[in-house]
Amino acid sequence: MIPNIQRTLFSLFVSFIACLLLAPSGLAAPSPAISGIPFDTNETLSDGFHWNATTFGGFVYPVNKHKDFVASENWWGERLEYIEKDGKNELGKVNPGNNSIGEDELVYSTRSFSNKYELASDLELNAKTTPEKLGGMFYYKLAWFGKPYVAVGNDSTRLANLVLDQGSDKKQLKAGDSWDLGKNYSLVVNQIDVKGYKVWFSLYKNGEELESGIVNTDGTVADKTFTATADFGDKNDQLYFVTYVDSVFTSASESFAVFKYTWLIDKDNMMIIKNGDEYQGFEVKEASESGIILENSKLITLNLDKDEKTYFTDLWYFQTSDKGKGSTSAEGYIIYPAKDLNVSGNYTLRGVPCDTNETQADGFNWNATTFGGFNYPVNKHKDFVASENWWGERLEYIETDGQNELGKANPGNNVIGEGELVYSTRPFSNKYELVSDLELNAKTTPVKLGGMLYYKLAWFGKPYVAVGNDCTQLANLVISQTSGEKKDLKIGGSWDLGKNYSLVVNQIDVEGNKVWFSLYKNGEELESGIVNTDGTVENQTFTATADFGDKNDQLYFVTYVDSVFMSGSESFAVFKYTWLVDKDNMMLIKNGDEYQGFEVKEALESGIVLKNSKSITLNLDKDEKTYFTDLWYFQTSDKGKGSTSAEGYVIYPATDVIIEDKAVSGPKDNATSGKEANITEKANGTEEKENVTETVLNTTSEATSNESSSSIPLIQSKATDSKGSNSFPEKEAGEEPFSKASGFEVLPWIFGISICQAFLKRRD
Repeated sequence: MIPNIQRTLFSLFVSFIACLLLAPSGLAAPSPAISGIPFDTNETLSDGFHWNATTFGGFVYPVNKHKDFVASENWWGERLEYIEKDGKNELGKVNPGNNSIGEDELVYSTRSFSNKYELASDLELNAKTTPEKLGGMFYYKLAWFGKPYVAVGNDSTRLANLVLDQGSDKKQLKAGDSWDLGKNYSLVVNQIDVKGYKVWFSLYKNGEELESGIVNTDGTVADKTFTATADFGDKNDQLYFVTYVDSVFTSASESFAVFKYTWLIDKDNMMIIKNGDEYQGFEVKEASESGIILENSKLITLNLDKDEKTYFTDLWYFQTSDKGKGSTSAEGYIIYPAKDLNVSGNYTLRGVPCDTNETQADGFNWNATTFGGFNYPVNKHKDFVASENWWGERLEYIETDGQNELGKANPGNNVIGEGELVYSTRPFSNKYELVSDLELNAKTTPVKLGGMLYYKLAWFGKPYVAVGNDCTQLANLVISQTSGEKKDLKIGGSWDLGKNYSLVVNQIDVEGNKVWFSLYKNGEELESGIVNTDGTVENQTFTATADFGDKNDQLYFVTYVDSVFMSGSESFAVFKYTWLVDKDNMMLIKNGDEYQGFEVKEALESGIVLKNSKSITLNLDKDEKTYFTDLWYFQTSDKGKGSTSAEGYVIYPATDVIIEDKAVSGPKDNATSGKEANITEKANGTEEKENVTETVLNTTSEATSNESSSSIPLIQSKATDSKGSNSFPEKEAGEEPFSKASGFEVLPWIFGISICQAFLKRRD
């Protein structure tokens, strides 16, 4: 008995050790985020820290309702603002170094907004022609922590999920067909009477019939419309289902009915909001039919580190720069709200919207803080927003021919002439991590590094290394180890650096503190070196140069061997600050070159200027995109949806990316760093017809390892319900909750246990 117990305990112990050894050494790269416009605490008064639907990507923003969402007083939608209350630790210009937000000083407000039923909108019905059973032309939504819900009975304290808003799309169903509407609801066609133009159908949930109706497609709009009501959300006879049978058809072998404008809310899964309730770190202070106001229930202390997040809800957090990285003050810093993305789907990086009726021709311009497609390292904020000697990217409209001027003088114009859309990009300096983390200066930096800095150039949203500090010669940054990253390598160990480069440790002399290693590409040795880890920084640093990109002796590889160790059976070396560019895959830019619909007008070492080579005619439809590069496009509202003019419209640049299960994939030629790539969530299926997208304004993208990769692991953020019964499910129909760590990370644990168990059986 005892030997069996010992054997079992030994088995479990060995399995546990295997788990520890084989488990991932660190977390996967942080997930991308959607974010808000940044503020500098040294330049912003305490009443200036506020974000609305156009300035924070976490908020719902229906572009056709722009004028009501940005209204100064009777605004709709969401607001996040800092309100100083106790006179202590004031945030902003008076005390730029303060990083505390007191209890009740962060205020989240949300107000309901009206929406026309698609049936009324598409058929251009009015109050008299709208079917009476619809209860009116409008229903109301409330944005709640970035997600739009239906306000049942137009009451913001009673919220339900919108399961389906079909819009003007058509759904053809034969007799016996079942249409999965979502959330376990389905519509089944029981019978079609082609001669009588009638359709008999039923609405089900979980296989149980809820409603049944017969409509006459040869009648009026009211005849073709079917509605269903029920008692729910503490309210009686509330509309929860609408559908419209447009017509019936018959072919030689079968007949079918055509359904449109189907609208359905989940009446069985309601959220009821009351004063005093707690939601995600906020307490409800005011709960009325027209809107909700919440305030933070605990002190928020901001972590002043560009690599850290300070969560103030389950998914939203404040991102800051390092202390002293504000525009002028040694104490000031940059701050903006952001939201993690943890659900697969299509997302949109977008820019600040402009209203053609309110914007002068020279006002259509976007920089790294106002367009999510651009690269934005937050610690370089003051240089990226500088008025003259700015760094990074710019997109601007410049009127050149005096015809069809965009903007206030001619708000209905939708033509951008040839050469009038200008894309400019300038380089920005970066300290090598070796220099930064070891706090080296010009004298202590190893001579072979060639200086403390190198330069990057953002090119259509992706940062490249400017070889020889020349913007016309660009290379991918394969890897850049950050200060907190280490790589342990044993003798014979091979480290895959990316892009077919690898580092191999040939030999370790522990007594002499020396390491001999080689750099390979595609299995061919490029460099070999021996470093002494018991020497100076110079001795511990290895560099490699080569002739590439029309330049000679250019640095392309740096690594630093921090130390060597020996255990009972093996020894290993610790590598840090590794930096590598892909010298064999260069992009050379010349005047006259064409890139994605733009022609290079100026190609200088100090920057590039391009202009559109053909005129651009904007499609004034909220559901259409007007591409001006391969991946970037202009999104507009419908004509007349500007703030005041019947001709004006809203316009902003955007680019789409895709988040897949456990991975983030974006356009290969437009990928931003996975560390802080800001992404705007595209409306789900129920919202696309309203164009309810979430706004994003800046790509807070620092250079990170494997920056050129187009696939980044996605980690589920720490989403938990703050208040049991009152916490509303966030996931959409069909979505499965993600685990905190990628499911692939469990496999090495299981594999390790299996090996150990097999080993024990062999010993038996």
